[in-house]
Amino acid sequence: MKDAVMKVLLSLFVSAALIPVSSAASRAGQVSFGPPFSINNPDKKVSSPAAVIDDAGKIYAGWMREDGEKINIHVVSSNDGGKTFFAPVKVNGGLDNPTGLHASPSMALGPKGELYVAWTAARSGAEFAAEIRLARSTDGGATFAPSVRVNQETPPSSRGFESMAVGPDGAVYIVWLDGRENRHSVSSTYFARSVDGGKTFLKDRRIDTDSCPCCRTAVTVSPQGHIYAAWRKVFKGDIREIVVSRSTDGGADFTAPAVVGNDGWEIAGCPHRGPALAASGGSLLHVAWYTEGKETSPSVYTARSGDGGLSFSKTPLPWARGSFPDHPVMTLKNGAQITAWEETTPVLSKVVFMAEGDERPEQLNQGVRRAHDPVLSVNGRGDLLAGWVQEEIRASRFVFRLGHTVSEKR
Repeated sequence: MKDAVMKVLLSLFVSAALIPVSSAASRAGQVSFGPPFSINNPDKKVSSPAAVIDDAGKIYAGWMREDGEKINIHVVSSNDGGKTFFAPVKVNGGLDNPTGLHASPSMALGPKGELYVAWTAARSGAEFAAEIRLARSTDGGATFAPSVRVNQETPPSSRGFESMAVGPDGAVYIVWLDGRENRHSVSSTYFARSVDGGKTFLKDRRIDTDSCPCCRTAVTVSPQGHIYAAWRKVFKGDIREIVVSRSTDGGADFTAPAVVGNDGWEIAGCPHRGPALAASGGSLLHVAWYTEGKETSPSVYTARSGDGGLSFSKTPLPWARGSFPDHPVMTLKNGAQITAWEETTPVLSKVVFMAEGDERPEQLNQGVRRAHDPVLSVNGRGDLLAGWVQEEIRASRFVFRLGHTVSEKR
């Protein structure tokens, strides 16, 4: 396999390169980060990335890219902590191309090392017509089986903003926004699951109506197998709130959506900002989101529920005043909440990280180039993968750092 590994060459489509830093590792509370490594793009015709790290420490990154008149999904992987990456693998076929570069693909790992990639594929027959597709790899991302349709076959309609999670039993869950009911200015939130490793999907079902049509959904599964779905719902008067619904029976039934923040954000249009979710044991659920409420400036928040998503306590993230906070993401490391978000001023842009118990956030990126759209992933042994997009003058790169608990030795 060594000859399949790409070395650090600027002329290659993708390359991994270490970026100079002032010290061997930066620290954020109880997490110590190693030096950055990157995947370089020759231009800016790419989406933001998705990324996951498996229990052996293997890193996967995937994104959408304009290839001529088509958009394709590419996935790369690294077995050596990002020092080198295997050559890019195209995920989609010729008739299931993604609809655009506005969002990253969804990516998740199964309990036996399966790699799943989901996306919104274009469909003919109506404006914005699309369907949700999923492809899987059982050989570490070297190849992908042909994609399958996730949603039911219906007359052409809009679909998208999907999210995906895999349960401890290997069931694959996907939530998305669906316009099959043709309601003006709103969508519905739909759900589907696969119990055969993503080969087929059972009949989809509607969770709720009046969903904000362009805010990405979120889905997660607790260690007990409880499914949580979150999205932005439109209430009377164009009030748009993040809501959560739970299923304890594999998705057969979901609870009525519970409002998370009660922000009172009134906006006559979709803000294109969805929630992030993470679930731990004991019916504990964490949510992160962006909002502009009646009594708040643009802000990012987290909320915690101890009763399985029925009620929430809301906490603002400590973003730097004078900046514009955005795009919070979240995961759990040994049960502790891990959050990253971006902060932008007219001069600077940075991605910051904060672990539960930290006194203040820590900046992850270096330099003055714009950094945005963070991503986080934690594996079973506690390795933390943090990433973001860094804009260059005529190109962009996906930058990553690996973090470990300070007391851990690698």
